[in-house]
Amino acid sequence: MKTSVPTLLVTLCVAITMSLTLLSLASAAVYKVTDDQGNITYTDTAPAEAAADKVQLPPVNKIPTLTPAAATPPDSTDTELSPAFNGYSFAALVSPVNDSLVHFDQSQVLAQLALTPELGVDHLVQFYVDGSTYGPPVAASSLSIAGLERGTHHISARVLSSQGAVLVIAKPVTVHVQRHFKRN
Repeated sequence: MKTSVPTLLVTLCVAITMSLTLLSLASAAVYKVTDDQGNITYTDTAPAEAAADKVQLPPVNKIPTLTPAAATPPDSTDTELSPAFNGYSFAALVSPVNDSLVHFDQSQVLAQLALTPELGVDHLVQFYVDGSTYGPPVAASSLSIAGLERGTHHISARVLSSQGAVLVIAKPVTVHVQRHFKRN
């Protein structure tokens, strides 16, 4: 993450101002004043007309400042490489359940793909309905499928790399959309 020079200067100025304010508050005396009714008030100025007790405050907690690490150039040999992707060991559509019945008036069906390991950051999932792509590939393991006509449909999914290579194919599931009818 890059931070601009003006942002660093503003942050530094705020930190210095806060430090000086805290130091001046820490060195100021605090007085406890009790009035005639027994009400207690704390103040940083000693009252002239009433007796006040000087309060000894505990020491201020000091929090060490963190200095950011020096940025390394991208072509440095010290940069850590992300671990190599070894493929998906498990891929299955867990929703909808195979051979499930979908009512005709149900407007959407949730297709959910379970993957081991989880979907990679640079991987996409392409969902299919009856062998045809359903929308563009998405960077998510679930998708809501709408507009299924009555009858039997097959839903499947493939995980694609950022270059478009197929990494894993999930076994298709079958859903049956029930037709709407009235009984006499």
